[in-house]
Amino acid sequence: MNETKISHGANRNLGVDALRCVAMLLIVCLHVMNRGGAIPSTRSTAALLLYPLRILASSAVNMYALISGYVMLRSKFRPARVMDLWLQVWVLNVVIGLVGNWINPGAMDEKFWIRYLFPFTQKAYWYFTAYVGVYAFSPLINRGIRGLTRVQAIAVLWIMLLLFSLGSTLGYLNQGDPYGIGGGYSVLWLLALYTAGACIRQSDFLRRTSALRLLAMLALTIVILTALFKILYLPGASKSVSELKGRLLEYTSPLITLVSVLMLLLFSRLRVGPRVGRLIAFFSPLTFGVYIIHVHHVLWVPLEKAFTFLKALPAAVLPWAVVLTGLAGFLACALVDYLRSLLFRVLRVSKGTARLEASLRRWLSRIINETNG
Repeated sequence: MNETKISHGANRNLGVDALRCVAMLLIVCLHVMNRGGAIPSTRSTAALLLYPLRILASSAVNMYALISGYVMLRSKFRPARVMDLWLQVWVLNVVIGLVGNWINPGAMDEKFWIRYLFPFTQKAYWYFTAYVGVYAFSPLINRGIRGLTRVQAIAVLWIMLLLFSLGSTLGYLNQGDPYGIGGGYSVLWLLALYTAGACIRQSDFLRRTSALRLLAMLALTIVILTALFKILYLPGASKSVSELKGRLLEYTSPLITLVSVLMLLLFSRLRVGPRVGRLIAFFSPLTFGVYIIHVHHVLWVPLEKAFTFLKALPAAVLPWAVVLTGLAGFLACALVDYLRSLLFRVLRVSKGTARLEASLRRWLSRIINETNG
């Protein structure tokens, strides 16, 4: 998720890094609304005004995966990155688990300790597990896409989106999940999005479309989705309509996917000044930690229905209250992960994993040479 260190070099697109921060903020807001219970009755004015935020938040995980492909297309494959992420997850899991048990004895029973001490194999975080799977394939995907022409890259992009987004959504209406995509909670969906993000960069997709037109397309997509919600929630809907209603905000939803693509295109063109750039450079590497911390079992359980009181706010205030609540959670988790990053810097963790990777490479080279000899 935080694939590369932030720098202000000429090749670094700080607009994309800004989207990484925005996407994680939206993910926290999504959990405030869904898990936290801040979503009012579907037919109320408050619900209607909250739809645009819900739509953006539902597309945030897709944004993250698209960013991975967009950024890593030109990067070097380094297994040490996965080691760094695993250590980050492990340390945060242990610390939060110990603190949670100290504050609330029994908050982490044996089942959850096993799950969080072995986060990858026990699938403690579905995105982390899926991302490692994607990263294993990334050298093959990157090399293949770098060899494509612009037209070929656009063709692959459309295939990914139409086959796995539109195709899976339509398949759900009658036969169920046709590709085993699991509503987007799977390595296959992240692979499709990673490939799409890489193709967007390789083809410079919609390069002749102005930012104003992209913004208009984004607004229109949100309006269409909001209208669909209003229509599909009318009483007396058929079974098929009810099934479609349940798929509108899934990660694989075509309109949700379109929102995430448009957000990437818009932010990739964003130009920021040095002050804002330094702020982005500070927060972007911390976003993965924000994800790990706020969905940890110790915090996830108390989060359930914790923000139902927000529904009593005036309709015009509710979206802003959700954003501010999400921002508070984002900043608190970022602070914790910043302290973790300082510890890793003192212990020179990245240098240690880099040396371990180098040793593994030398060992593999020796094995291959001996086998060939």
